[in-house]
Amino acid sequence: MGEKTLPRSTLGLDRAFPDAVVVLHHPETDRYGCYCLGDVHGLACFSHDEPAIRFAQEALGSIPGIVLRSMTFHQAREVAKSRPLPVVAVILLDDPDDPLVHYVR
Repeated sequence: MGEKTLPRSTLGLDRAFPDAVVVLHHPETDRYGCYCLGDVHGLACFSHDEPAIRFAQEALGSIPGIVLRSMTFHQAREVAKSRPLPVVAVILLDDPDDPLVHYVR
């Protein structure tokens, strides 16, 4: 069987994290909104406020005091690294049916 070059989109190489992201933060406890994708636990990130608000309402609606926090992608990586295991990634959830995962450890 011959070799076949896969398109960049099939491998997810045509997508990248934005330079700035929005995360969900609970200042009172210094906890962040996370997401579990299969066996991968990661910091939930969004490229703008609207999907972050929707996620907060659907997944974290019963937790009062959640705020949106804008930060650079690098800062989000550092937040994810600072979280205890099992958090091992930053997950872009603009489209929950097609999330983008960036491993930090």
